[in-house]
Amino acid sequence: MKKSTFALLVFTILFAGIAQAHQPVADSTKEKKNRYRKSLRLFYQAGSVLPTNDFLKGENESGQVIDYFQALSFQYGIETDGRKLWQQLYNYPTWGFGFYGVNFFNDDELGSPSAIYAFINAPFVRFKKWSINYEVGFGLTYNWVPFDQETNPYQYAIGSKRTVFIDVGANADINLGKNFNLTAGFTFTHFSNGATKVPNFGINMFAPRLGLKYIFKERPEFIRQEKPKYLKEWEFVGVFSPAVKELGFMLTESGDTSYVSETYGIFTVSAGIQRQVSHKTKFGAGLDIGWDDSYNSYIHYDQGHTTARVDAGSGNKLAVGFFGSFELVVHRLSVVIQPGWYIYREDWQVPDEMYEATQPGETSIAIPRRIPGSSYQRLGLKYHVFENVFLGINIRAYDFSIADYIEWTLGYRVKWQKSYRK
Repeated sequence: MKKSTFALLVFTILFAGIAQAHQPVADSTKEKKNRYRKSLRLFYQAGSVLPTNDFLKGENESGQVIDYFQALSFQYGIETDGRKLWQQLYNYPTWGFGFYGVNFFNDDELGSPSAIYAFINAPFVRFKKWSINYEVGFGLTYNWVPFDQETNPYQYAIGSKRTVFIDVGANADINLGKNFNLTAGFTFTHFSNGATKVPNFGINMFAPRLGLKYIFKERPEFIRQEKPKYLKEWEFVGVFSPAVKELGFMLTESGDTSYVSETYGIFTVSAGIQRQVSHKTKFGAGLDIGWDDSYNSYIHYDQGHTTARVDAGSGNKLAVGFFGSFELVVHRLSVVIQPGWYIYREDWQVPDEMYEATQPGETSIAIPRRIPGSSYQRLGLKYHVFENVFLGINIRAYDFSIADYIEWTLGYRVKWQKSYRK
């Protein structure tokens, strides 16, 4: 199975898990007869492509700045009604699946990207006839025309046919009668493959959004139940996180420029302590011990076109980091945010110019990437497939701004001071 297809499967499982909260057996028959209301929603948006790389600024085959886009999104939603506690805790959200299509008005170099994604739309605050909401979408984008040094040499933004789709925003939802809602808001959208295929500068967009939703069989009546007191509890968490990452290199030989890439493995073991202080939030801290084969790495490219990996410095790839942790808990699913700082890692020693050609026929090498920073961050999802075993996926970044690679996680927790949770 291809990595991108597997990623979509993981996203689907993680978000679908929201609906699988525990329900007493006595209510199961009633729930089958009284299923959740379903909805359809259509969005349109037009807005700005952020100028984050030279390709978007106009260094492309057309010579035109790519700074505008239009998009349509179609969503199938599940309207929660509070029959499960997490739904009431999150103010009766809508969750489901969507299809997204975007037009950059540059089909030859970027293609006609489309995305399949899962989403959750939850109110910050709900009034009688309207609500103010936040929305998060996560999925897979396909139909890119990727970088190719022969057929698409300018397109350094996206290096693969498929990327991750991340969409976050806020909106106001206004009730129009018993079946319709009008939605107005804005979103920030990000496309990236997490450096599994380079080049990968990514594309970021920002735009207002207008939508119309139709709810089948009228909107649901909300169920309100007494919220049980949460008894705060501690947990020890151990996590194993493998990843792969490509580094790309520009080669200039006898006046001709080409692009090559090398794939490196990354492995991280983490241990931490967390405190769940409410039904919805956890805080904690921990240590990472990792081996990053891409760190302080470059290549030597000789006249015979043979690639050899070279390590700057001593070749020590070990790193130790300290991180803080915050989790937003939606029953078995959690959104994970972890800012971290390295407390041990070899200094960065790759020279700006690894090899500069001085003789005819020699090859010069340059790296089209930024120097890793002293801080790192994780933003991801995890889902408890069993009470104490979880799977997840993280985007690993550095300097609070630059996506570095994608981690897959397998973890186990040990809890004490059990609490009552419905």
